[in-house]
Amino acid sequence: MSETIFTNGVKAESPLALSIATPFFRNDPSELLDILSNQMAGEAVELIMVDDGSGDPSVTAKLEATLHSLNVPASLITLHANQGRSAARNRLIAAAKAPFILFLDSDMAPDAPSFVSDWLQLARDPATEIAYGGFSTLQVPDCAALALAKMVAEKSDCASAGERQSRGALAVATSNLLVRKTILDDTPFDAGFSGWGWEDVDWALRADAKGHAVRHVDIPATHLGLDDAATLLDKFAKAGPNFRKMVERHPSMAALPGTKLAQTLARVPGRAMIKSVLKALVLSEALPLAIRSQGARLWRALWAADALR
Repeated sequence: MSETIFTNGVKAESPLALSIATPFFRNDPSELLDILSNQMAGEAVELIMVDDGSGDPSVTAKLEATLHSLNVPASLITLHANQGRSAARNRLIAAAKAPFILFLDSDMAPDAPSFVSDWLQLARDPATEIAYGGFSTLQVPDCAALALAKMVAEKSDCASAGERQSRGALAVATSNLLVRKTILDDTPFDAGFSGWGWEDVDWALRADAKGHAVRHVDIPATHLGLDDAATLLDKFAKAGPNFRKMVERHPSMAALPGTKLAQTLARVPGRAMIKSVLKALVLSEALPLAIRSQGARLWRALWAADALR
């Protein structure tokens, strides 16, 4: 894998407890760096970023300058070609020096000033193996372009720790996920997933099958990288093949309401026409958000149904 590595040369004052690992592609994670830098001073933390082939020297230069100004160990690994979400995370695992890795997506924003210290406390707990902090829309601006994605996220992803715990590994995302490094060394991400979606749940289910239970906690961060309605629908459509792979690999997927809906829709004729009507409905800002949100869920299930067939 062709890459360039930049390190800021800072040595940890005490043994590292946590590696904050952030992959990104064609976006600028400087806003997240600014937030983290205000929380990491004096902590036993290192920061690792992987640029998964963005090919933007201006962002690289900006990030190197920012990392150089930090007083915690920090590095930027720039991949010269896009490797995909799973491969980028596996590269972060290989680079991490602390016993715990916190995967934090570049479009996330911690919701509390105690975010890093809260994760450090969990990383120092001998009982911790895997912990998912959840995400919110607390800091998402109110605007028409993001309103649909915000509602979809709030209905499907923004759940409390108690609600998520009942779903276990099925409620995991790598956007804000703490994992003991030895578990990741033994169970890396599957680089066979391509496109968008499901590689994080696949990893969590495989880890769970090896006896590494997920602990759900409330240490949320806001997902600032919400998509406009058209982009959201496009991602849902492209997730179909990965969804099929998940259903074939993991029997527990059969219990999900989305799986049951997709299996039912797979027997319905005229799905192409239904999708055409649904797309127009979902993209219409004149309709109530609740109706558009239900339409987006049905759209996703129709593409999943196509994949299952």
